[in-house]
Amino acid sequence: MFFSRKLEAFMAVVENGSLSKAARVMNRTTPPVAKSIKDFEAVLGKRLFKREKFGMSLTQEGLELYNDLKSLYLQEKEITKKHISGIINNSIHVYYDWGKSQYLTQFYQAANKNYSHINIMRFSRENFEEIPDYDGNTLILSSDKIISEKFSLLHKIENKHLGICCQKTLVNNVNNNIDRLLSENIWLCDPALYKTAKIKKLESEIGNRGKAVCVRIMDDLNCCLRFIQTHHSLLLTDENPLKSEYEADLCFIPLTQPEIQYSCYIYKSKYHSSVLNRFLDLIDKME
Repeated sequence: MFFSRKLEAFMAVVENGSLSKAARVMNRTTPPVAKSIKDFEAVLGKRLFKREKFGMSLTQEGLELYNDLKSLYLQEKEITKKHISGIINNSIHVYYDWGKSQYLTQFYQAANKNYSHINIMRFSRENFEEIPDYDGNTLILSSDKIISEKFSLLHKIENKHLGICCQKTLVNNVNNNIDRLLSENIWLCDPALYKTAKIKKLESEIGNRGKAVCVRIMDDLNCCLRFIQTHHSLLLTDENPLKSEYEADLCFIPLTQPEIQYSCYIYKSKYHSSVLNRFLDLIDKME
């Protein structure tokens, strides 16, 4: 490291929330890390942390210092890695739970424009804690709020709607009655979407009217589109997937009930690398 061990200890304690966790990350024992923090506070003449029962939190002066240093510190780590290993990190990693293909397409386009590499992967609530940070190069697109020590909220896209994609004849057969459409046809649903409270609530509402819903779990959009062209099934999705003329016999109907609205939360690594900076303006404009 080009920076001092004192600063490294400071950043590790901020990131991990306690001396013991920071020590494990740094492959050191707790007393040397505690001494580094004490010496760092003595050099600066400031109290940087509040010692609490279950860990350590920043004072206002510590928070100001962290905000000033976090980007510079991560850039220093990148520079160190580059000169030691000769490897330049030019990748970002995007995790999403379901849907959101319109945002993922924008990320692909931005990566191509910025000569960056992008890895896009699925995650579920059950394995969220297993998502690695990748040295500050990670973004998460989630339909629900998440609490994490590694990631912070960057942007929130509000009032998004789910919708139904199906054959036009199915809609005509029920005279545009959406309740009948939902109750009389099979639902095709992304596995992660089907687990959400919104879909469960919609399913329960239909069931309470005396008609049990039949759901088939399918997570490939193109497969679903081909399937609904020949079957009496409804694709539940978060955007209009109809892009070409051969899909002219299909239609898309937004579900505008307030209880079906959802938000897309975009999280980033708590302190991010320089490569992630290339995507921040794009994220701020997403809607």
